[in-house]
Amino acid sequence: MTADELAGRVARPATSTPGRNAARTIAIVAVLMSVSPFTVDMYLPALPRIQHDLGATPSQVQLSLTGVLLGLALGQLVIGPLADAFGRRRPVMIGLACHVLASLLCFQAHDVFLLAGLRFLQGLACAAVAVVSMATVRDLFAGADYARVMSRMFLVIGIAPVIAPAIGGVILSFTDWSAIFLGLAGLGLGLLVISIVAFPETLPPERRNPPTFAASATSYRALLSDPTYLALILVGGLMFSTLFSYVSGASFVFQDRFGLSAQQFTVVFASNAVALTVLAQVNPMLIRRFGPARVLTCATVTGLASAVALLLMLTVLDAGTVPVIGALAVSVASYGVSMPNSQGLALNRQGHRAGTAAALMGFTQFVIGSMVAPTVGLGGADGVAMAATMVAATAGATTLMVVVVRRHPDTMAVR
Repeated sequence: MTADELAGRVARPATSTPGRNAARTIAIVAVLMSVSPFTVDMYLPALPRIQHDLGATPSQVQLSLTGVLLGLALGQLVIGPLADAFGRRRPVMIGLACHVLASLLCFQAHDVFLLAGLRFLQGLACAAVAVVSMATVRDLFAGADYARVMSRMFLVIGIAPVIAPAIGGVILSFTDWSAIFLGLAGLGLGLLVISIVAFPETLPPERRNPPTFAASATSYRALLSDPTYLALILVGGLMFSTLFSYVSGASFVFQDRFGLSAQQFTVVFASNAVALTVLAQVNPMLIRRFGPARVLTCATVTGLASAVALLLMLTVLDAGTVPVIGALAVSVASYGVSMPNSQGLALNRQGHRAGTAAALMGFTQFVIGSMVAPTVGLGGADGVAMAATMVAATAGATTLMVVVVRRHPDTMAVR
């Protein structure tokens, strides 16, 4: 059996993690994966206040979002091959320790560009957790099973975007916005303790790649020569950019255009995160009936339709708050369906280089997302740039699914 054939099969726990403990491992991974959404979302209600306190423009403030995403992207390219060479535990623990340090430095930052640079360091630290989390799930599951497991993990992961802005809003009601980063330092410290105590090693020494530059280059070269894999990670990146358009622009749209308070915005943001989480739980049933490729195609088309509707509401129709919230909920929920399916299909035949494949996938997502934030900010607070960006991204994702992915029978046949 070749390496690709082995990677394409549903992986059994092949490490020190016995099968009966797989559910516990996935639960721990889901908790660890909360560090990235908390790091991105917890300070969102503070963006207008940061803009005022630091004397910055909306686009300059959103550089702090760009910084954390670039850190997440570039860090994964380095950490992915290291996770394939040295295992899963050490990168997680080192990354979380660095996250604590970077958060404490952000607490002391009082310049918008310094804050953006320190957020880049936070992103580098989060990259270790992000890439190892996806690789750990791929160590245990593949294809449609991976997508089903990731959908179920949204029951835990989906809580983070709901409660992170709420916690940030509560902190803002009592103290300065910089205290939010003390909260992130505390989160990183708690997750570091969990990792030391309970996070297992899922990649045994005999399955590891050589810790050399040549081995890493070989893995990346193989991935970059696979058109289906590339198309799928681009689909995932474009759908992620629709979510991040919303994340980077929604606080300005709802607080400035529609006059909501920071606490009211938190409720709106939470309701859309709930929509994402709930629809993600429907995804396993859809996969069983239609397969992940068809479900992913439907998600991209639905995302495109909702983005076009949102753009019309904010330009031609001058719609009120409720219809805009509804259109955004559909867009966010479409991402909730697309994410596990695009990842599951992309990693399906990459089990022997799961860390590197997950790294390149994460890099693509966060690079595209990092380009979105300043673009949304340049459009001001009316939401038009946000909606237009979402239309362009979902149109690109839909085109890739129809033109590239659906023409490959092996991808369409994954169940």
